[in-house]
Formats: sequence, structure tokens, C-alpha cells
Amino acid sequence: MKKKLFFAISLMLVSGYLFSQEEKYSKHGSQIQMEILGSGGQFSFHFESRFKKRVDGFGYTVGFGVAPYDLEETCNDGGFVTIPVGLNYLLGKKVHMLEMGAGMVLKIFGGGTKVYCPAIDDNFFENGDPVYFYSLLGYRYQPASKRLSWRVFVSPLFQKDFPVKFWGGAGVGLKFGRAK
Repeated sequence: MKKKLFFAISLMLVSGYLFSQEEKYSKHGSQIQMEILGSGGQFSFHFESRFKKRVDGFGYTVGFGVAPYDLEETCNDGGFVTIPVGLNYLLGKKVHMLEMGAGMVLKIFGGGTKVYCPAIDDNFFENGDPVYFYSLLGYRYQPASKRLSWRVFVSPLFQKDFPVKFWGGAGVGLKFGRAK
């Protein structure tokens, strides 16, 4: 599992440099993001882009995430691999953005995971459903002339027959291209 995670991280970071032969950053605000505790699980990678040639406005994100196996302090009895897909809207001027979004996450491998449990009662979900949904509200720092961006967000999770769970995370993005 560690080798696969290392390979995935390396591949995502290297691909940003492969696209850096362009003359400037993508007009669509395209970037690869690494998230911790995001919609895709404990760790996830996303490709994000805008629908119009701008760095704000409506966009989409598609990713790959994992929730690790057998964490003693969380009483996981398994893990899963996810594909998060979502729509978002960036609102703001210059470098400071309000991010709003929603989407769904498909669990493609694994299942039966108890994520954070302390005796389960009401401390998170345990469900075999292959899909859950999320909403997102956060802050993004995205300077136009810099390659890196970062964000923090809250992201409630919704799953059939379970109460809404408070969730959130942070991420770092790497834009395609290079500055003029």
C-alpha cells in the first residue's frame, strides 16, 4: 500500500512538470491537487479545471483517493479506494477565493470500513454503500503568478440511512504551465 501511495504521489508531481513546457499557466486554472482529509478519503489527488478560460467561476474536479487499512486508533476493519467527482465555484478577486462545491464519491475497492469509530455509536459511518455525497465550503489562496495554491475547507458527508457527518480538510495545488 505504501509503495502504491508513493508511486501515485510521484506520478502526480512529475506530471505537473511535464506540462510546464507551456508559455504560461493554464487559462482554465487547471491544476493537480493533493488533499488530506478531503472528500476522497484520508488522502486524495484531484485534477481540477474551470469551464471557461478564467481562474474563477464554475469548474470541475475528478480524483483518486484512499482510506488506509487497519488503523488501530480508528478501529478500521478495512479500507477503500475512491473516485471523487464534483463541481465547484470559485468566487473572489485576485488571490483570495471563496470555494463552494458539491459532488459524489464512488468507492471502487474495499468497503465495510469504520472511519473513526470510538465504539461507533455516533462517531462516524460504517456502511457498505458504494457511493456517498459531499458539499464543500472553503477558502483558497491562489496567486495568479505563482505555481502553488492552497486551500482549507469544511465538507459535510452525506450517506443513505446515516446522519450528516462533519468533515473537512486541506489541500495544496500545483498549476500547469509556467508564469510569463
